[in-house]
Amino acid sequence: MANVQLPNINTAETDIKVLVPQLLNAYAKMTKELTFLLNNLDTRNLNYVDGDLLVEGTVTAAKLIVDELSAISANLGYITAGIIESIEIYGSYMSTRRNGYPKAEFNDSGDLVAVWTDEFNYVTIEPGITEEPTMTFRKAGAVSLVLGPAFGLTALLANVSLLVGTQNGSLTLKCGDGILDKVIVPTWSKFANSDTGQSLDAALNEKATLGASTEPAGGANAGIPIGTKLTVDGGGYVVWNGVPSHTHMQT
Repeated sequence: MANVQLPNINTAETDIKVLVPQLLNAYAKMTKELTFLLNNLDTRNLNYVDGDLLVEGTVTAAKLIVDELSAISANLGYITAGIIESIEIYGSYMSTRRNGYPKAEFNDSGDLVAVWTDEFNYVTIEPGITEEPTMTFRKAGAVSLVLGPAFGLTALLANVSLLVGTQNGSLTLKCGDGILDKVIVPTWSKFANSDTGQSLDAALNEKATLGASTEPAGGANAGIPIGTKLTVDGGGYVVWNGVPSHTHMQT
């Protein structure tokens, strides 16, 4: 605290003519000291201020300088503006909206990352069955699509109809080159023509069967009138009777 030298008077003095000048002199010095102190409050003469004496709103951010926020012991409360840059945040919940939807959020438990359209329709990134990150879509509160590790595979599993395609360009299904690498479907009956509804299995069944004979075909003249006499090399002739009824072996 500042060192203030206040004037003294001789309290043992009984002569009023001597005491009055001492009091006037003390008053003048005290007035001068107090005026100086009140006009020049700074670190030279102020080392401590009782917080209860501060007037609300008189300490501005420009007057407050600390090395770290930890130097301020307080709950930050409800912060409505500002910029946070180049920091690390741990164990927190963050959301793009305090109330209502749509919103995106980060959480340190459960759904680590989530994007909500409304209360019942949203997508999350969360620990899956094997604790690996899994993307899960929910429609009307129920799981509709899962993308991530499942049953030892990287899976795309849907509980509703799933469309995989392009609006422009080709769609290619590609697997590895190993002897066991395949594009696998349960049965050919699960492959269907979107225009006709016919399955690949049904279409194949309408085709020829290897080794089977066709139905007998009727006779034909093969372009030569029946009864035509055909000369034989060396003399004589034969009569053309046409092609008889016959079958074909399917190959």
